[in-house]
Amino acid sequence: MVTGQGSSENLVRLVRKARWYRNRLAAMSAPEIAHRLEEQARRRVSRLHLPGSVTGFDASKLAAPVWPGLADGVGRIAGDAELLDTWSTHAAATADGSLSFLGIDWPVPDARDGVRIPDWHLDPATGQRWPHDRYCFDISYRHADEYGDVKNVWELSRLQYLQPIAAYALVAEDASAIATCEKHLASWVAENPVYMGVHWSSGIEVGFRIVSILVVLSLIGDRFGPDTRQALLRSLYQHGWWLARFPSRHSSANNHLVAEAAGLFLLGTLCPDMPGARRWADYGRAVLGRECQSQIHSDGVGAEQSPAYAALTLEWLLLCGDLGRRINKPFSAEYWSRIARAGAFLKWLTDSAGHQPRIGDDDDSHVFGNGTGVEPTINSVMAAVASAVDRPEISPPVPVRHLRHALMPAPPPNTVWPGGFRHFSEGGYSVQRHLGSGAPDHLLVFDHGPIGYLSIAAHGHADTLAVWLHVEGQPVLIDGGTYLYHAGHAWRDHFRGTVAHNTLTIGGENSSEISGPFNWARKAETTVLDLKDSGETWRISAEHDGYQASHGVAHVRTVERAGTGLYRITDQLRGKPGGQRVEIGFLVSPAFEVEAAGTGFRIRDERGVVLTIRHDGGLAGWLETGRSAPERGWHSPSFGVRAPAPRIVFAGELSVTRQAIFELEIHEIGQ
Repeated sequence: MVTGQGSSENLVRLVRKARWYRNRLAAMSAPEIAHRLEEQARRRVSRLHLPGSVTGFDASKLAAPVWPGLADGVGRIAGDAELLDTWSTHAAATADGSLSFLGIDWPVPDARDGVRIPDWHLDPATGQRWPHDRYCFDISYRHADEYGDVKNVWELSRLQYLQPIAAYALVAEDASAIATCEKHLASWVAENPVYMGVHWSSGIEVGFRIVSILVVLSLIGDRFGPDTRQALLRSLYQHGWWLARFPSRHSSANNHLVAEAAGLFLLGTLCPDMPGARRWADYGRAVLGRECQSQIHSDGVGAEQSPAYAALTLEWLLLCGDLGRRINKPFSAEYWSRIARAGAFLKWLTDSAGHQPRIGDDDDSHVFGNGTGVEPTINSVMAAVASAVDRPEISPPVPVRHLRHALMPAPPPNTVWPGGFRHFSEGGYSVQRHLGSGAPDHLLVFDHGPIGYLSIAAHGHADTLAVWLHVEGQPVLIDGGTYLYHAGHAWRDHFRGTVAHNTLTIGGENSSEISGPFNWARKAETTVLDLKDSGETWRISAEHDGYQASHGVAHVRTVERAGTGLYRITDQLRGKPGGQRVEIGFLVSPAFEVEAAGTGFRIRDERGVVLTIRHDGGLAGWLETGRSAPERGWHSPSFGVRAPAPRIVFAGELSVTRQAIFELEIHEIGQ
C-alpha cells in the first residue's frame, strides 16, 4: 500500500515536472533557448571542474569591506530607543535559538560552542533536510515536494536576520551579539561548501547573501577572528565569481537580474582588491542603469505589476545609487528620476494609515533586514526614496524605523499628498484618493494594465480589471494575496487565479491561463476604451480579451465616481451573442462582517457600516467563506499564511445586451 502510494506520488511529480519544462520552453524565444543550452554547458563544466583559484582563493591579503556611511548612520538611528530595543530583542531571541520566517517557527537548535546555530538545510514545515553535498544545479528545487518549499531554507540563508544584530552589537558593544554573528556566518560558510547544496542554486539568493555579509563585516568585522574574516572574504569572492558566471537572462531577467547586478556592483565597489572587482562593478552599474528604465515604467509603475516587488527593486537601486554618490561616481540623472517616479506611484497606492493594496505576488522580500517578522517594506523604501531624491512629499503617512535608514534617513511622515484622481497609462492603474470632506478618507484602485513583466510575467496575477478599496486606512475590498510559491500547487493557482480577485470570471475560468507557478500560457491583453475626468467626477472604461478565444467575448468594465464616496462599476460583455455564465466577486477583509441588504450587501465592523454594495442587473448574490473544492473565500495576509475571508459573489447569465451594475457607497463611520 505504501509503495503504491509512493509510486503514485512520484508519477504525479514526474508529470508536473514534465509539464513545467514544456510550458517553460514554450515561453522562450529562439535566442533564449540558445542561451539556456550554453548555460547548461557551463553548468556541466563547472560541475566537473572548478579553478583552484576560485575554490581555494587566498583572501589573506584582502582588507575587510567598509560600507561608506553605514557605521555612522547606524550610530545616528540607534538614538531611537524603540529601534534599538527592536534590535536588542531580536539579538536576544536569536541567541536563544528563536527564529521565525514566513510565518514558520524554526526548531530551537542545540548550542554549539555556546551559540545556537540553525540547521541551514532543514525545512521546518516538513522536517526534511535539503541535500547539502550535491552540486547545486543537480537539485531540482522546483519539483522537490518531499523537502518542502525551497523558499523556507532560502529565507534563512539570506542571513538578513544578522544585519540588525550586527548593528546592535556595534552601538551596544555587545560581545554576545558579536559572537552570534561570527559563529553563524562561520557555520554557514563551513556547512555550505562552494557551489554545493541548494543555497547556491539561485542567483538572487547569492545577491541577497552578499549584502548581508558586507553589512556585517562593515559594522563589526574587525571584531571577528582572522580565520573567520578570511573565510568570509573567500566566500564573498566565490559568490561574486558565481554571479558573474551565471547571470539571469531573457525571460528570467526581472528582479533577479537587478539583485544579481546590484550584488556584483556592491561587492566590486566595496572589495576593490578582489580579482575581477572592477569588471563586476562596471557590469553591475551598466545593468542597473538599463534595468532601472526597463523595470520601472515611465509613469513610475513597477513593470512586474506588484507593489511589493517594485519596492524590492527600488531598494536595490537605492542602495547602489547611494553608494555611487558616496564614492563620487554617481548614477545618471535619468536613473534617479525613474526612482522618484516609482516612489511617487507607491505613495499614490498608500492609504492614510500606510497600507497598500496587495497586488500581484508579495513574499515579504527586502534587502536590509530589521528582524525576522513581516516588515513594512514599502513604507520604509518610500521614505528612503523621499530622502534620496529630496522629495519629502513621497514620505509615507506613518513613521518608519528601519536599518536601511542608516544610509538614507527617513524624513517626517507626510499625510496630505497626493489626493484626487490619477491615471497611470503605461503601468495600467487608475487611482482615486479621497482625503477631503463629505466622506471618510479612502483609496480606490482599478487595474487595467498588463499582468506582469517579460514573457512569463512571473509575479503577476490574473487580476485584470480588478478593484481594491481601502477606507479610513483599512483594507476593505482586498486581494487574495500570495500564500506559497513552489510548494503551493493548487493553492498557488488559486491565489493567482481570477476568482481570488475582485473582477469577473466566465465559467470559473481564469482571464489569463496559468501554466506553472511562475508562468502563463496566455496573458489577457487590456485596452482602455474611454477616459473622462472632470475633477469632481471621472469615468474610465477598459476591456480585456482573456475570454475571447474560449467564449468569443471581451469583458468590459467601467468604473466611475458618481459623487463623494459613491462609485459605480458596470460589467458587460462585448462580442458573440448569447448568454455567458459569469461570476463577479468582491473579497472582503476578514476584519469586517458582511450582511445581506436587499439586492446587495452591507460591510460593517463594530463601529457600524463602512461600505454598501448594491446590485442592479439580475444576478443572484450570496456570501461564501473558506470554501474548498473549488477554493473560494480565502486570503493570504502574508507569505505562508492562509485564512478564510468573506467573498461576496454575484452570479448568473450575462450577455452583450445585458449589464451588471454595482454601486459602492462609502459611509461615514457610525452611520
